[in-house]
Amino acid sequence: MNSKQQQPSRNYGPVWISKRSEKAGRLLSRSYRKDQILVFFKKKPTEKNIQLIKESFKKQGFKTDAIRISSCGNCDIPVQLWSAKGIHGLISGDSLKAGSGPASTTVGESYSLNFFNFLPADPQKRFEAKPDKGNIQQRKKQEIVIAVLDTGVDANLVDPQYLWKENDKTVAAECYKHIHEGWNFAGNNGVYHDDNPNKHGSIVSQYIINQFKNVKENGVKIMPLKTHDKDGVGDLFGTICAINFAIAKGAQIINASWGFYYYFEIPVPYLKTLITGVLRKKGILFVTAAGNKIDADDAIARKIYQMEYGVTLTDDQLRDIAIHNFYPAHLSTATNSVIAVTTTDGNMVTPTQNYSRKFIDLGVLADQVSRTGMKFKLPFETGGAPEFISGSSFATAIASGIIGAYCKKNLYVPNIKKADFLSALQAQPNDDGTGNVLVNKIILAKKHIKNGSCVK
Repeated sequence: MNSKQQQPSRNYGPVWISKRSEKAGRLLSRSYRKDQILVFFKKKPTEKNIQLIKESFKKQGFKTDAIRISSCGNCDIPVQLWSAKGIHGLISGDSLKAGSGPASTTVGESYSLNFFNFLPADPQKRFEAKPDKGNIQQRKKQEIVIAVLDTGVDANLVDPQYLWKENDKTVAAECYKHIHEGWNFAGNNGVYHDDNPNKHGSIVSQYIINQFKNVKENGVKIMPLKTHDKDGVGDLFGTICAINFAIAKGAQIINASWGFYYYFEIPVPYLKTLITGVLRKKGILFVTAAGNKIDADDAIARKIYQMEYGVTLTDDQLRDIAIHNFYPAHLSTATNSVIAVTTTDGNMVTPTQNYSRKFIDLGVLADQVSRTGMKFKLPFETGGAPEFISGSSFATAIASGIIGAYCKKNLYVPNIKKADFLSALQAQPNDDGTGNVLVNKIILAKKHIKNGSCVK
């Protein structure tokens, strides 16, 4: 293989599929739930709208009698989950590009596969942990509600005093009106216990809580929204429902320690609008993971790039989300409220996680740096020597906690500006008085992180 094949030229773009093919379909066959599609309307659909779509499916020879339709609670949103044997074939087989589906009818609908998303954490052993007994919250002036979309919370590890419950005085929105605490979107029930063997959601929640220990102004409530099952697998529909729940229930921050590699030029339109438009207008920050190295996805990306350009991506290029798109982190821009986070030692991003000077907003400085990577101290007592874990999901949680702890609540306003939060952190002295909460590292700004912004 010559150097030209190894190194994409400036003319080559991201890992996007430009045209339908059976080969491309096979590559992505493990990326979504079979027998399901999402249907997006311009507004909340009527029964007549639904029948129009069914008729269009019938014309393609699809039997519609067995279709089951699900909605996000009683939320007034234009999204439905349609389930039936083989229904995903209407998209994955006929109109693969950009997740678009059958030809639109008069109701302005579009379609998407129900893509999986995963928790970007390095594989870790199970641990025996105990709750941090010293982490008792003092009465604070301002309460920041952080919705954690993850595997749930284990109340034996995370002190229940930090868990959000809807106040009787709150005027409930219609969306999930009768739900007053966390919810399980993976099982569609009120059991949001963390059944993940590695307790991913509980670790994420505790990392957030720990950032509030030494601040006087702000306290925290964790809104536990279980979007991922015990294996750490979630899907696009559950994610959309959970985000709408967080909006309706008044969260200030959404912590999204998950994501998925996506191989189309156009993101799922509703997801993009929800995260980059609706949340910004509502005054909600969306803090999300840069993503980790996943061998199976790297192999897919290499095959797609060979298919599109005849070029082999290097290991380093696969970690650049400007090339190997990782959503929702790839949605971050200067004008929206998406904050994408990775792990750094102040000089580079850990080789097992993604970077981008265009899309990544923050690096969290690791507690431990070695030849094998960069790690954070586990936020629970383990009864022995400290244990360390790695993953951009944990960097994301620490960043969410730092932002929530140090930034004033009056910054969460309609048409929210994430630049205001980053500026506030840059001006805020850290706990030990050795500097500010946020610092800019020139060496990181050249390649890895926007402006080289780091927090610890």
